[in-house]
Amino acid sequence: MILAGVLSGVSSPAQTLNNQSLSGKYYFRHISLETDGRNPGNLTGARTLMGSITFDGNGGYSYTGQLLTGINAAVSQANSGKYSLDPGGFLLLDNPARGGSTINARFATEAVIGSSTESTDNTYDLFVAIPAPSGGAVFAGPYNCMSLDLRAGSYSLIRSTQFPINQSSPGTLQPFSVYGHAVVVSPAPLTQPVTGATYTMGADGVGTFNVGADDDARLLSGSRTLYLSASGNILLGGSMAGGGHGIMVGVKPLSGATNATWNGTYWGAGLRVDTSVSAYSGALAARGQGKLTWSKRFKAMLVAAFDYTGVNSYALGADGNGTVDFTQLSLGVAGKAFVGAAINSKDPGGYEIYFGVQVPALAGTGVFLNPLGVVNAASSAPAGNPISPGQFVTLYGTGLAKSNQTAAPPYPSSLNGVSVLINNKPAPLYFVSPGQLNVLVPFATTGPTATIVVQNSGVTSNTVTVPVAATSPGIYALDQSGSGGGAILHADYSPVNAAKPAIGGETVLIYLTGLGTVTPGLTDGTAGVVNTLYRTDAEVAVYVGGQQAKVEFKGLAPGYPGLYQLNVTLPQFLRASGNLPLAIQTLNAYHDQVDIPVLQ
Repeated sequence: MILAGVLSGVSSPAQTLNNQSLSGKYYFRHISLETDGRNPGNLTGARTLMGSITFDGNGGYSYTGQLLTGINAAVSQANSGKYSLDPGGFLLLDNPARGGSTINARFATEAVIGSSTESTDNTYDLFVAIPAPSGGAVFAGPYNCMSLDLRAGSYSLIRSTQFPINQSSPGTLQPFSVYGHAVVVSPAPLTQPVTGATYTMGADGVGTFNVGADDDARLLSGSRTLYLSASGNILLGGSMAGGGHGIMVGVKPLSGATNATWNGTYWGAGLRVDTSVSAYSGALAARGQGKLTWSKRFKAMLVAAFDYTGVNSYALGADGNGTVDFTQLSLGVAGKAFVGAAINSKDPGGYEIYFGVQVPALAGTGVFLNPLGVVNAASSAPAGNPISPGQFVTLYGTGLAKSNQTAAPPYPSSLNGVSVLINNKPAPLYFVSPGQLNVLVPFATTGPTATIVVQNSGVTSNTVTVPVAATSPGIYALDQSGSGGGAILHADYSPVNAAKPAIGGETVLIYLTGLGTVTPGLTDGTAGVVNTLYRTDAEVAVYVGGQQAKVEFKGLAPGYPGLYQLNVTLPQFLRASGNLPLAIQTLNAYHDQVDIPVLQ
């Protein structure tokens, strides 16, 4: 029931997506940073492209705009490319700023966002496009804005800021305060007043935002091109003068907000610079309870691209402004979009911007498998997190079974007239119902992607394509929410909880799914047995409160198909006590969603 809430925001009206869903004119901003690939944080180049991009609804696009490279003057640029939009909103887009790579993008009504997470060069980028008005655009604030600026593409001139803008009269903005930090001003956050700022806005949604002459001693200065979305909900822009690499995003604020207001699933993408450089594209689920779950595909310096799932705490004020851990956040009107920036005294070297938009509504008739409804059965990480061999996954949709039924091990490939094919291989079934199936991914599943099809009483569903990885760890939570206290036992098999916490140096048992293939192999749907150790082939590291624990055993738990077990000895001297974060790392994934109560 808790997992079903993940998809509550994407159940109507009836539709799925394809290339025809993306058509028409958009305004875009694309910032791409380059490093030498060796020294973290050493930026060797920057490229920013902005302008208008038109999608033809048939897999092609063309754009015109201005390209800024390094500290050179911006030059006119026009080109074309291809795109491919799948039924769930996952979008592959030829990189307009750097040919030869593809942006791992996402499509929604309010925006297209993404990052080139799969490129093999030493570049890290953020792409944002918003639908352009057809005419009659009017700037009507207020807007809550965030910006990331790298003048001359240099880390020494980087700034992260948060500020509101609203008109006082046509062409003039009300005085406002900028909150942020900058390397040359102050690594700690501070506030600076702004007066005399002006703006222009044309009927086509293109305008300017001017905060005076460029001044490196100010958190916000200079002139920026400004784009207004067709809905009027989003501002997008940035400077092209003086090597003004960066991006600015604003959202029309949400009034009367509380933590409970933020309840939905969103696409998200971001770019971060600190002692390293990283970029990501993914999804976020907020359920109105003061915490949210991220699923990100990360590209970061000195490591291969990897999948991340994690939980962050948030707090919202009545104006939609708030915090998400060490970042500032603004939630937009009707909860359809958000923007955030890394501005916190506990993260003085972090400069980051991220932007998110609500996922599109998806539904279908007959036997319908929701393209966003394939999730890790333990973590409930939102769509985009890959499946892996031997993993327990939950499938959501409608008309998936005629009634509820549960199987006992070994799990069958057909249950209550239902079967599931993953890459055309039968998947073992544990539970079936009209809206939800719990299945095991066959051990032979390989990727980069896999197709999933449901058959119910001879009727075949739509085909859903999902990413595949060697591992996709998800630790079970005691309350089945995917976060909070993890499913962890003491050596005597009693639960680790607040009443009986773990202690430093103790060996505990952690239960999870998604650790991939095992040796020796075993038949799909069968369980491990007590007298045979089925060890996972993946390398696994465990961290408690940021300290590495010792993994004594990693493999299948006896008696339950798809259930993995880690026997872990906690660090003898932990630096803290209480509910400490417990994270799992493999060569391709990092999972950080549950806690372990520890008494030091």
